[in-house]
Amino acid sequence: MGNKNYPVINGDDLNLFVRIAKHGFVDMEYIYRFAYPGRKKRTKYERLLQLEKYKYLLINRTFIPPDYTVDYRIGYRIIALGKAAIELLADYDMQAADHAVKLKISSPYRMYHQVQVSTVCDILQQQYNESNRSNWKVVQVLNEKEAYIDDTGNQPDAALIFKSKQSQENAIMVFLEIERSYASSASLIRKLNGYALSVSKKLYADRISYKLVEQRILFVTQTKLQEEALLCKLKKLDAHGLHLYVSSFQEVAKAPLDHVYTVPYSSDSKFRLLSKYPNFNLENV
Repeated sequence: MGNKNYPVINGDDLNLFVRIAKHGFVDMEYIYRFAYPGRKKRTKYERLLQLEKYKYLLINRTFIPPDYTVDYRIGYRIIALGKAAIELLADYDMQAADHAVKLKISSPYRMYHQVQVSTVCDILQQQYNESNRSNWKVVQVLNEKEAYIDDTGNQPDAALIFKSKQSQENAIMVFLEIERSYASSASLIRKLNGYALSVSKKLYADRISYKLVEQRILFVTQTKLQEEALLCKLKKLDAHGLHLYVSSFQEVAKAPLDHVYTVPYSSDSKFRLLSKYPNFNLENV
């Protein structure tokens, strides 16, 4: 699959191009998880090098994020579409933004953050939609711009709408917050106040076609240490009755349907993302 000859683009390549066009950037972990099913990691990597050589992909070898790898000789790779892939998608009447300049000058930490948002959203959507372990499925994913509401000043990294597989209307909205570092208490207070305002005024409930029975906020941290620090801070703040969950990126990536989510104010250890919230109160939805 990986060689130096000019590549013959196949369905798996096109699927990868469409995924990257949707998100802007991906990384190798995203590709290992979602692209070229059934292929070995080495084969996937060699294919990417071939696609890079002929301008289908752009690969930026950059910093090493915390907890990303134990081999510090291997740099982290952020991947965007090259000119050849953008032109190919245009032939299929699909538009893709050219991120060549952004890939060179943008903060790698910001791009890494975008990759994590995309990865968590796609993991949750894939696992809930393909598994029979849950009665919920993801029917829509709102990106950062789509999830923003001027009235609150709050901008989630993304929002996922889960619909009951047993009901045509009932839905749960989960707001996603990817924490890149150790969030300050002031920042968390602003976020919680913004979410409390949007929930109390039913700002999101009025924007979707499903019956919104609950709204939740999922904080995903880069590392376990950040998760512990975030939980300590949240326990000291007024949550305004919001339904909060906290987990690390590693846990969500490994077992998104399992009990890997912590509720800051609960004495119980771990929960599933869409299990019944402790002291469930419909006045808060």
